[in-house]
Amino acid sequence: MSGRLRVDLAALQSNYRTYQQAGRGSEVGAVVKADAYGLGCTEVARALAAIGCRTFFVANPEEGAQLRSILVEPDIFVLAGVPPGSLDTLVSNRLTPVINDPAQLEAWRGHAHLPIAVHVDTGMSRLGFPEDVAPGQFAGFNIVLLISHFACADEPDSPLNHQQIAAFRALTARFPGIRTSLGSSAAWLQGEGFQGDLGRPGIGLYGGRPFGFPGGRESTANGPIEALVPEVVARFEAPVLQVRDVAAGDSIGYGASYVAERDMRIAIVGCGYADGVPRRLSNTGSLAFNEFLCPIVGRVSMDMTNVDITSCPLSPKPGDWLEVFGDVVSVDQVAEWAETISYEVLTGIRPRVARHYHWG
Repeated sequence: MSGRLRVDLAALQSNYRTYQQAGRGSEVGAVVKADAYGLGCTEVARALAAIGCRTFFVANPEEGAQLRSILVEPDIFVLAGVPPGSLDTLVSNRLTPVINDPAQLEAWRGHAHLPIAVHVDTGMSRLGFPEDVAPGQFAGFNIVLLISHFACADEPDSPLNHQQIAAFRALTARFPGIRTSLGSSAAWLQGEGFQGDLGRPGIGLYGGRPFGFPGGRESTANGPIEALVPEVVARFEAPVLQVRDVAAGDSIGYGASYVAERDMRIAIVGCGYADGVPRRLSNTGSLAFNEFLCPIVGRVSMDMTNVDITSCPLSPKPGDWLEVFGDVVSVDQVAEWAETISYEVLTGIRPRVARHYHWG
């Protein structure tokens, strides 16, 4: 038994509707790359399509082909564009490549009548054409979408945001009449200038806070961050394998990194870093049992994690489940403890963790 990930599809749909409301009538797509951020692309995409989502973004052609086998009608954009050897996959599955450079454009020339998106780098210094790209370069091609990506969307006060907006506006003026996509989760919530015609939220759909863990900025152009907290979609739980008493002076776990200062009771939980519990939570994070936080003691190992339940009002027993993240411990809190981001925590949930889907 290696844990379970319970996915609330009703909460997912509610979060999607939040982005629809923020768009004030503009279309909202969904980023479902990396197996829908680890939650399971099949069930996630079906749930979103059921309430009207008709545009999806994936990372590569293989993800696109898998999604096409699930959904026949929606538009599917492939962010990696046209990797070598991918033409047949893209064309046969009616996938729309996001063209990132002249080489990819040339590779697509034989299919120029089919739709493409064009990615322009406005300040990320990652994929994309330069911001001064000329429309004539795409003569004969069927451009249906212009796309760019913010480097600092989760930092509303960053001056780079407004530099990128200005660059994107100059770009769209040279490509009149073509739809645009600029707004990721955090950007889409900040208002019209950050959005474009088509939203592409990711982390906000899946229950992560688009602006990160509270403690920094507390408001955006659309109001307090607290009003933007998404509903919990994913709950990662781990089973108790054993409960044991540890005497003062005994060490716990690999490397003897924790030494009991008093007699204590610990629970051995059947989830470790091979399941998606970040190893950096060792002696730092906590799991929850009935809303009580149980500190992690000792190193998180491959298959097991040890927690201190000495003061737990209702002591867990073998077969009970502790929350790694969910209602009590947010995925963003886990990310903060692990000195990472919620994206990595969610996508780090390994395949051997069973996914269970429910509605509300």
